[in-house]
Amino acid sequence: MHKARTALLISSFLIGAAFSYAAETLSEISIAVVPKGTDKERWAAIHAGALKASQELAKDGVDVNILWKGNASSHRDEQIQVVDTFTGQRLNGILVASVDQNKFSGKVQIDANSDLPMIYIDSVLDADKPISYVATDNFQGGSIAADRVGQLIEDVGNVVLLRYKQGDSNSEAREAGFIETIKRRYPSIRLISIDQHAGDSEEQAYNASEYLLNRYGRRVNAVFASSSVGTDAMLKALRNFNLAGQVFLVGYEASESSLKAIKSGEIQGLVVSNPFRMGYLGVTTLVDHIQGGNMPTIVDTGVTMVTQANISSREVQEALEPSLSEALQ
Repeated sequence: MHKARTALLISSFLIGAAFSYAAETLSEISIAVVPKGTDKERWAAIHAGALKASQELAKDGVDVNILWKGNASSHRDEQIQVVDTFTGQRLNGILVASVDQNKFSGKVQIDANSDLPMIYIDSVLDADKPISYVATDNFQGGSIAADRVGQLIEDVGNVVLLRYKQGDSNSEAREAGFIETIKRRYPSIRLISIDQHAGDSEEQAYNASEYLLNRYGRRVNAVFASSSVGTDAMLKALRNFNLAGQVFLVGYEASESSLKAIKSGEIQGLVVSNPFRMGYLGVTTLVDHIQGGNMPTIVDTGVTMVTQANISSREVQEALEPSLSEALQ
């Protein structure tokens, strides 16, 4: 039922857009941006990046109208409804951060000759011939985390991986990158647990962290938590077990508490992406395609390793605190 409804909605969306696409001039471009949700700073940063790109393109004489609309609950059915709200509007292209990688699988038949070009941001979508995929290389992010762990424990010791949740393609890619790099580059490091998931909630993440420390706390030398919620929960558990600063912790994405812990030395590394850059490059890449450019299939928006030593550097500060307020004005 969901598959049939998805196909119908997306089909009506493309048909409506096809008539409007030809009517637009290349100096007047409308782009819809559909994020996974609206309740996280990440989506605000993507929105700000998209608007910043629009502002800069306007200086070059290209008027880009950004139509932004997310679904508050991050449920797939609601995201389908959000996409459907754009049916019949005068669009030249769309950026989509799908709720999950199977969301549009087999339903969106987009290729280089389509009337409505589509670019995927943030998450992989299994659809035919996307224009580009503009996002973090999560596998590389996991590999960078592995190298940081290897450096911290000097290539020898016991390591725990706290995963995010099953079915999340981004976190699964970074977890795969972490495991593969440890096994390939650090043969004297033992992965003593790789099957525990933090999940979405703080309570679930803390319970998983507590379980891992109860079982491995006397043996573990370092932990990699592949999500922000897992990083914060593991930090709390390490503190409660009096192991903060003794067991090395490398996390993924930044929060207020994890950044404070970087400064205090309780977290020894954070791999952070750049959602502002993702929104910016998503728009500029799509506009370039609409104007006839030959775009790369994958546009990597990069990751940065944050440590106590570099947290005040310009590169890290630009990744952590892009000028959101200026771009959103």
